[in-house]
Amino acid sequence: MRKLSLTRKGRRGYTDARIAQVLLFLDRSDKGLNRIAKEMDIPRGTISQWKKRYLDEEEFAERIDKFIDLEEEDRED
Repeated sequence: MRKLSLTRKGRRGYTDARIAQVLLFLDRSDKGLNRIAKEMDIPRGTISQWKKRYLDEEEFAERIDKFIDLEEEDRED
């Protein structure tokens, strides 16, 4: 099982935290995929692949929860 990494980057240079951030934003936003891709300067196809690969996986949902916890801890500091 892969663990959430804030610094380890994949082939294209996106950290797990960045992927989680984008997918969480996509899930919570009423903006469309095209607009989010443009605003975040990430290819639409990349986000679409992340969505297919991760959103249905329970493991990734757990990693998003950890990411949210880490964000809240950072805000408290």
